[in-house]
Amino acid sequence: MLGGVELYQLVLIVEICLGPLMSLVIFNPKKPRSELIRDYSIIGVIQVAALVYGVSTVADSRPVVLAFVKDRIEVVSAFELDDEDLEAASDDKYAQKSWFGPLDVCTESPADPKEKSDLIFSAIDGKDIQMFPKYYRECKNKELIERSFDKGLLLSETVQANNPPEVFEELPKEDFVWLPVTHRFGAWVVVFPNKDISKAQYFPIEPWGSAN
Repeated sequence: MLGGVELYQLVLIVEICLGPLMSLVIFNPKKPRSELIRDYSIIGVIQVAALVYGVSTVADSRPVVLAFVKDRIEVVSAFELDDEDLEAASDDKYAQKSWFGPLDVCTESPADPKEKSDLIFSAIDGKDIQMFPKYYRECKNKELIERSFDKGLLLSETVQANNPPEVFEELPKEDFVWLPVTHRFGAWVVVFPNKDISKAQYFPIEPWGSAN
């Protein structure tokens, strides 16, 4: 969904170019041994630096939170959470960026009028409630199911017209409900067969607008 596989492949391609290919370019049997050692040492340093940068970029792009906000699930990546906001988390378990898969949370809007107003202006600037761990809480029993949309809406002519027809062939045959899943590259949907959250399945279906 977030292009992590493509990003990892790009890191591997860069490593191949910086390593074996550059080694072939600079290799010359007529060079003194000291020059070859120097050249290969430089390549090694560049390759290690590129690897560290690439891996850190992949790590920063990993999804750490799946936050339910009103009628949708927001995917939050590690780099979208600021350290100062993590320190203000509503619970210690939300004060760290997960390394073992994203945390499932629900959000609770502030009751204080000023805080609510500040959040609105923050959302206009691109930093909405899902990026503030202090508004995280555990989801109530069946909360997501009660806010989900029925199967018919996803199979409507409008939605199908905006997506490739083959993606709908992979949907569960049994009854299901669904929610939009928004992320920084667009939107998917998550489907709950027989209203069972434990059987959640994700599909590259754009629930609004036109497909790219």
